[in-house]
Amino acid sequence: MNWFTPSDIEWIAVLLATVAGFAVGAVWYHERLLGRAWMRLVGLTEEDLRGASPARFAATGVVLLVTAIVVNVLMVELSVLSVGGGALFGAFIALVFRVGNHVIHNGFELRPHTLTVINGLHDVLALAAAGAIIGAFV
Repeated sequence: MNWFTPSDIEWIAVLLATVAGFAVGAVWYHERLLGRAWMRLVGLTEEDLRGASPARFAATGVVLLVTAIVVNVLMVELSVLSVGGGALFGAFIALVFRVGNHVIHNGFELRPHTLTVINGLHDVLALAAAGAIIGAFV
């Protein structure tokens, strides 16, 4: 089985895609967009967020990096070699895996559907951006 070839990874694209994930989140969850609604739905305050451990944000960065690497590998293996194709591929991956997980976990945890929509659409946009960036490089 020869589907993972480190030489197929476009490291600059992966790093930019990782940064894009943070950027999409910063805009999406900003208080002027959906941040206040999201905080209310999850029961957090601004003070809670200010007091959050930096390790939580570091873990997010690691997950975004690994996700970008996997998206890069899959795009190369499936010959998704364009910006538009990458954006659609990233959005599709997010819909199937990330939004699906939000639906399952939030459903069993009896969380509001609005929370699932907010988090799910964030993931679709973040992975669409990652896929588009990677598609520009592969």
